[in-house]
Amino acid sequence: MIDRMPWEEKQRIYSTMRHEGLRRRNKPFPTAADSHYPSIDMSIRKQKPFWLGQVMTGNRLASFVSMKQQVETLAEAAADWFNFRLFQKSNFIKKIRSVVDTMLLRGRGVLKITIDPFKDHRLVFESIDPMWLLVPDSADDLHEADEFVHIQQWTVGRYKANRLFNQDPGVIDSIRGAQQTDTLSQYVIDKQLREGITHSTDQNRIVLWEHWVKTAIGWTVYTYCPQRPEVEIRQPYGCPYKNLDGETVLPFVSFQCEVKDEGWFSPRGLGELLAPVEAYMTKLWNEKADGITFSNRPVLTSDGEIPNIANLRWRPGEIIPMNLRGVQMPAPPISYDQELLFASSLAEQQAMTPDFGISDLSNAVAGKPRTATENERISALQSAGMNDNAMMFRESLTACYRLAWSMLVMFKADDFSYFAAGNVGILPEDALHSEYLIFPDGSPDGWNRQKKMQMAVARLQAFQGNPNVSMEELTKEALQADDPRLALKAFIPTNQKANSEAEQEAIDILVLKEGYPAAVMPGEDHATRIMVDLGWLMKQGEQGKPVDPVAIQRVQQHMAVHFQYLKKTDPAAAKQVAMKIAQAESQPMAPQPQPSAPPNGGPAPLPNSSGSAQQSAPKESIQINYKDAPPDIQRQMEAAAGFRPSQMPSTTTPTIPQTKLMP
Repeated sequence: MIDRMPWEEKQRIYSTMRHEGLRRRNKPFPTAADSHYPSIDMSIRKQKPFWLGQVMTGNRLASFVSMKQQVETLAEAAADWFNFRLFQKSNFIKKIRSVVDTMLLRGRGVLKITIDPFKDHRLVFESIDPMWLLVPDSADDLHEADEFVHIQQWTVGRYKANRLFNQDPGVIDSIRGAQQTDTLSQYVIDKQLREGITHSTDQNRIVLWEHWVKTAIGWTVYTYCPQRPEVEIRQPYGCPYKNLDGETVLPFVSFQCEVKDEGWFSPRGLGELLAPVEAYMTKLWNEKADGITFSNRPVLTSDGEIPNIANLRWRPGEIIPMNLRGVQMPAPPISYDQELLFASSLAEQQAMTPDFGISDLSNAVAGKPRTATENERISALQSAGMNDNAMMFRESLTACYRLAWSMLVMFKADDFSYFAAGNVGILPEDALHSEYLIFPDGSPDGWNRQKKMQMAVARLQAFQGNPNVSMEELTKEALQADDPRLALKAFIPTNQKANSEAEQEAIDILVLKEGYPAAVMPGEDHATRIMVDLGWLMKQGEQGKPVDPVAIQRVQQHMAVHFQYLKKTDPAAAKQVAMKIAQAESQPMAPQPQPSAPPNGGPAPLPNSSGSAQQSAPKESIQINYKDAPPDIQRQMEAAAGFRPSQMPSTTTPTIPQTKLMP
């Protein structure tokens, strides 16, 4: 407690500077300015979106990787259920905002996670100000301390609603605030006790100490009131929580603003870092206002004696006697505005807040423009520092998620339904186990949405059509950079999209057979649809049954349009499809009846390996020398050439046209 008092007094000052500001001790005149330049508060408000972005910029709060053999969808279902439980069934988001705010001001924020057994074993999160934790300075974190105290302030109503506490009316009256004592005893108590930590002057408030003591088998918790430690508030109990490895663990997670030397009180917040700058800027601001006051309402002097000053009126149209004139004040030795900008730049560098100004305010030549290289390097250094802070924050966030998941596994809820990507799902029982690697979703630089979106789109365009790069992952990343919800709602995996496209193309074939048009849209999966059309055409040739030739032509025309779109959007895929078409053409097909007249005045194109079109299914040809052929084959060749049998012997050899198979 003695080592803690200097730190505690400083934290009280920083909190006052942030909210109300420190007042001027001696005003130069009664109406002098007493303003407060909110440098600490502005820096905290600027940085909060960056820290909260580490929590909420991913598709989900956390990513799950199973360490045992199971279907991949089970890990995704576990991540969706965990995300739903924290977002919709707990106060996690509200409390993590408070933790970040406390961390930025104090240097450390603490999140307490417990289970409410009376409300479906829901997770309950509590943001704890380090002011309400009594921790030995030698301990770097709570789990390293031999013991520590969590100071809790309860209203009388909340105390009575907690069925775990002693509800005896006499006990409640003895531990509530504002106890009446004699003057001497009150003097001794005021020297030993402090408001809010050991006692309260509010009759509706009760101060309790939750004393955590490390033992050989875990942690034991003692609950008592520091005013009446002999009164039993609750029976001592052991910590019931275990981590994913089965070890007893504290339900506290500490978030640090910085890491320097060891010790619970070593991290500095923006309050401590910016307190000198804020005091200096407040002084400049007030003195600038004083200077403006003297300029607008100057000090007056006269050549002679003024009999009665109360008779003078300082307003237009008045006659001022005795040659009254204002005293000329010297110009200030510095520019207040320039000095305020200089101090502001120091605050931004100290807080590692991005500075988008183009002037070097710290240079001896005021307002000297920065070069493009200088701006780029400053931005890179600031981004590197912020990304390092993000990695440190995500380590604590990982511990928080692992602890929350271990509690959900230990104290199984009755409701396993969840809502994700617009659908309601049920978590399978096999997915609820402790063998997961859990880490925050997203990336450390996810706070800069504009930069993240630009990089994602640039990658998507740069690697378009590259067979060694998964376009599915790049597309999903681009959707996530735009809006994390789109990555869950709008993204369709390749296999699912192919099945959907194939089903839709089969419907289009049925529509074409009935004589109705089926439009080809640029955004369709043309390769999949072409293979569906080709499969249908090949099936018609294999069955050998009469088929409407007009329907075949419509499907062939529809297929050719898909092929033209594919050649424009993905030439590499078009070549692969053309090869498959050529392989299909090389297979023998049953002859199909040809239409006497195309319905649209022209032949129906069927794309081949070169991207050109053909009217009908190709026929396989075999080149045989007429002289070497048997007589029956010669008769067939003569009939195919259009010759009729003659009584006179033939003296010439007919020319046999060859049916060339299209490549």
